Amino acid sequence: MKRHINLYGAEFRPKRQWASLNQMALAWGSALLLLLVVAAFYGWQQQGVSRELGQLRVVLDVKRGEAQRLDAELARHQADTQLQQQLISRQEELSARQGLMQQLGNLSLQKSQGYAGLMADLARLRDARLSLQRIEISEGHINLSGFAERSQDVPAWVNRFKQTPSLAGKQFGELTLSRDKEGQLAFQLSGIEQEKP
Repeated sequence: MKRHINLYGAEFRPKRQWASLNQMALAWGSALLLLLVVAAFYGWQQQGVSRELGQLRVVLDVKRGEAQRLDAELARHQADTQLQQQLISRQEELSARQGLMQQLGNLSLQKSQGYAGLMADLARLRDARLSLQRIEISEGHINLSGFAERSQDVPAWVNRFKQTPSLAGKQFGELTLSRDKEGQLAFQLSGIEQEKP
């Protein structure tokens, strides 16, 4: 029977040492290499961002220059204040002339129509409680006289004059009411032409 004697016991075997010099050098080298790789990556990214930022700055400078150029053109194209004032005065003059032409047209129309328009308007304003006896027209003044049933009928009738084109601008300076021998209420309206504004 054979017997083995183990002279190389567990206590004589070399124990594994952690954090030895070689292991620490390898760990530090790996960490340093990793840091260098990360720094290179971020540097490369930073260069790309810097390039984009530089391009955007160039575009921004171009846009600013274009905006300044357009502002200068806009300032040149803005109307002169003196020309604007002349335009306003010419527009006012034109509107005044158009108003004058319209007034002259109305005046010539009235002259060509004679008294027909006035008579037609008085006929439209007829009232059963009033009867006109006399109509006098002289240089734009109208005098009316006639008979009424009641005294308040005459002012109510005159108030309706503003509904007609030929009587709308007329005013009456005096209203005279009296009773004749038969007891009828006679009225007389003495007209004055309305003052022009």
